[in-house]
Amino acid sequence: MSSPRLDLLIYAHDGRGLGHASRSIAVGMACRRLFKDLKVLFVSGTTMTAQLIGPAPLDWLKLPAYATKVVQGKSIGHLGLSNYNDQDLGKLRTQALVQIIDLYRPRYVLVDHMPQGKHKELLPALTSAEKFKTNWILGVRGIVGDVDGVWSDLARTTFIRNYCRLFWYGDSTILGSQTLKQLQNHFSITPIETGYVSRMAEFQYWQPEFDSSYDQLAGVISIPWIGEKTNIILPHLLDALIQLGDKYGWWQIFLPKNSAFSQNKVTKELQALKYCQLNEPDQNYMNALLNCKVGVIYGGYNSLMDVLFSRTPSLVLLRAMQDLEQQKHVKALIESQTIHLILREENQVNAGYLAEDLKSLLATSHHPQKTANLSGAKTAANYLYNMIKN
Repeated sequence: MSSPRLDLLIYAHDGRGLGHASRSIAVGMACRRLFKDLKVLFVSGTTMTAQLIGPAPLDWLKLPAYATKVVQGKSIGHLGLSNYNDQDLGKLRTQALVQIIDLYRPRYVLVDHMPQGKHKELLPALTSAEKFKTNWILGVRGIVGDVDGVWSDLARTTFIRNYCRLFWYGDSTILGSQTLKQLQNHFSITPIETGYVSRMAEFQYWQPEFDSSYDQLAGVISIPWIGEKTNIILPHLLDALIQLGDKYGWWQIFLPKNSAFSQNKVTKELQALKYCQLNEPDQNYMNALLNCKVGVIYGGYNSLMDVLFSRTPSLVLLRAMQDLEQQKHVKALIESQTIHLILREENQVNAGYLAEDLKSLLATSHHPQKTANLSGAKTAANYLYNMIKN
């Protein structure tokens, strides 16, 4: 006798950042919080999955991870942690996803970003799922950017043939309706606007009690992944923090463990500053961000949602990525006056700019004129529950 069918499988491809996984995990957390009877499983190769989920009751399966490096603003695949190259990993994950579909027979599958998968790895799974009459749903971020995997003819035909709904994880009062119209024209379906999906908004329900050790925290500096310019940014960051000294409080710096820069000369000098503390991104990040004066972040969806939720005035560093998603998103947030942000292109940063920007943010008395809709995970969970039960 076969086991009961899985209600919802959530799939997020992995790459350089955490946006795809954080959105998907947030929706999964909301489903488990609001509808405890649902059978939900998250599947990804994302190496930070455990930290993103934390104590929330969301189960997950780990696939071998893709790895990418950025060369002249474009992501290039290279050997993953399992030592398979990008092409071989794509083939292996393709077969693994078919097996997962055949084993769990999900009623619904929620996919982030690309209907066909990062390396077309979902195409065989989509075919295999037809015998179970599985329903497929696509979720896309507020600003998609110039991403071939979304705007290609293959993405369009794959969606039209296999998918029944399209979630847009954005807020049209901030971003306008242009992306909604583009998505509707491309995929021939009216997107469901859920609002922004904030993992922190869901994580708050499972977060341990407040840690009073953050009382004197000046700022949080988050470097979620290592890029082309990290070796340039870190020395400027060190010099800026030396200029600021300890008069504003102490600084919490989150840097990926075992990265190329976790034990280099600059990070050791940062650790030597008595008012700086280096940590791997973990569950302490939320408490720190909620109780600091300012943030220094990169402009990815996940990081922007974090400072929107915590309402932390922040310096946003922008990587020179060719898809321009981050640039468009941050500029829309600044224009909406939803949160006080200072924008700096990564390749134009120096210690003097960093120090002055941080002083300006520390002195700010800015009060946002409007609030972003961060209920996207809850909204998506409600839609999913009603579709599954009906």
